[in-house]
Amino acid sequence: MSAITACHRGRSKAAVLQVNGGASMGSSSTGIEELRIRLAQRILELASLPYRLGERRGIRDVIEWYTDFMHLLEDSPSPTTEDLDEEFTNLLTRIFEEHSEVIQAMAFGVQDLIHELQEDYASVQVEVDAILRRFFTARIGMRFLIQHHIESFRNREGHSGILQIECDPSIIAQKAAKDSSMLCRAHKGQAPPIKIHHTNPGTFTYVPMHLHYMLVEVFKNSCRAVVERHAEGFDDLLPAIHCHIVHGNEDVTIRVSDEGGGIARDKLPNIWKCLGVTKHSCIRITWRSLKSVRTVDSAWTLQAKARNRAVCSRGISAEFGVGLTLGRLYAQYFGGDLKILSLDGFGTDVFLHLNRLGTACEDLPQAPPHANKFRGCFASTYSVILGLVRLRAQVWGMWG
Repeated sequence: MSAITACHRGRSKAAVLQVNGGASMGSSSTGIEELRIRLAQRILELASLPYRLGERRGIRDVIEWYTDFMHLLEDSPSPTTEDLDEEFTNLLTRIFEEHSEVIQAMAFGVQDLIHELQEDYASVQVEVDAILRRFFTARIGMRFLIQHHIESFRNREGHSGILQIECDPSIIAQKAAKDSSMLCRAHKGQAPPIKIHHTNPGTFTYVPMHLHYMLVEVFKNSCRAVVERHAEGFDDLLPAIHCHIVHGNEDVTIRVSDEGGGIARDKLPNIWKCLGVTKHSCIRITWRSLKSVRTVDSAWTLQAKARNRAVCSRGISAEFGVGLTLGRLYAQYFGGDLKILSLDGFGTDVFLHLNRLGTACEDLPQAPPHANKFRGCFASTYSVILGLVRLRAQVWGMWG
């Protein structure tokens, strides 16, 4: 599905809600069916991962969550009326919120493997990183479908679902700069100025939260590098970070330049490694607390969950080591890319390319690399996939 197709679906749904009092179009049902199939695919693929990853805590929990989500969707009627659409949207909102802990859970499962293999993990890290990138890409796609439906129901002005029709990258960049500076000050005591240069101002159709996430990750890394290289106290005159936004014929390109010392050439490949610097004990404590707050539904639990999510949001990039990798996957989702060039001893340039035409389709996994004997069934109907999931679940004793 391309951005243009998603935009059309969002507009169609909004128009139908206004004209017909909530009768949902076939495009909405198609998206729901697609979400069900993607969930089923992820369950089977996670269960067939090598190195017993699917049996490890964290990843095993993700399989159980996804299975629960899939059965909730299976039991939910198609949103053919306004009331059913609202009920279904509330269900998707619940799934979307519970979906937020998946990265932490996956990280815990992989860290368990790291703890088991110790130094030998280096021999399998390339394969595990590929597995994580594949899973995170698929997760981006599922969350896009879920939130696109939710936002289509809300029918915000100037938006088609999750897409903003006239997204101004300079406005998103200003907000990302403010948020990144605040994070840097909280952790480092000060932050360099971030200057936004919009060479030829304009707008394009894009997902604002995707762009905000990518820019926060880039700005945050640049801020930290500049402070660590130049700061001596708590109120130093630091060199500015420059963000240039240019609208080309095909892409909107954003270049972020800093004077944070750059990255040694032999260290550049490590940028895209997942979980390369994570402390196992830190994730173990975080995962235990996350597991505990999922068991009781109370006001205190909701507050504790919010605190843990805030901690884990910082941990995803600071501890889990997947911030830039996720940023690049978000960029590639609709045909863009994120590239890093380093001038070792001076600074770093990050180039964020975003497809402005909206014609690039989702960059999603096509065929599972570790699929077992069920591999040929991924193209089958949803009922067949559901049967396979139930069969595997019965083997694992998840249904008793």
